[in-house]
Amino acid sequence: MSYNVNGHQITVNFPVDSISVNKSSIAFTDSQGKNRQTFSKRTEALEFMNWLLSGNK
Repeated sequence: MSYNVNGHQITVNFPVDSISVNKSSIAFTDSQGKNRQTFSKRTEALEFMNWLLSGNK
């Protein structure tokens, strides 16, 4: 699945095994391995984390 933020597309291969949050960065492990995304705003990072959690059911 893909997540779009500010014209950039982030591809996530569910299921997500782990999620770590640090200020405006989200690190996660999906079926393809470890990934890290840094956002310009903390609110964007939290919205992405919520999307990861909702798609991981």
